[in-house]
Amino acid sequence: MSDSHGRFFAAAPVFPVDNAAEAVEYYRKTLGFKIKLLYGEPVYYAIVARDSVEIHLSEREDTSTPIEHCAAYVYIDDADLLYEEFESKGIEMFAPPENQENGMREFELTDNSGHFLMLGQKI
Repeated sequence: MSDSHGRFFAAAPVFPVDNAAEAVEYYRKTLGFKIKLLYGEPVYYAIVARDSVEIHLSEREDTSTPIEHCAAYVYIDDADLLYEEFESKGIEMFAPPENQENGMREFELTDNSGHFLMLGQKI
């Protein structure tokens, strides 16, 4: 019997949003993602991507309750350069990149729906 098993290659968070079209535009114009998929007319599900990172945006049917905010940790290659890019676009971030005890240089922001993006590079 072999000990081979299925392998994981990637993961993509699915963020609930109140308005998928607005969320897509935020990721495209503000965070520099490209549109990979738009589903529905009007759009209620979308996939946006930047380099090899995908984020799925799923419009909620019931917007009467607040969104349960989600988070994604995104591995990047240059925290300082990306922070400068986002800062030049006026994106509010919690603090400049900082070295952490876990060996990562990180910073955080929230998207237009309140979801957390934690971005970190190995140091």
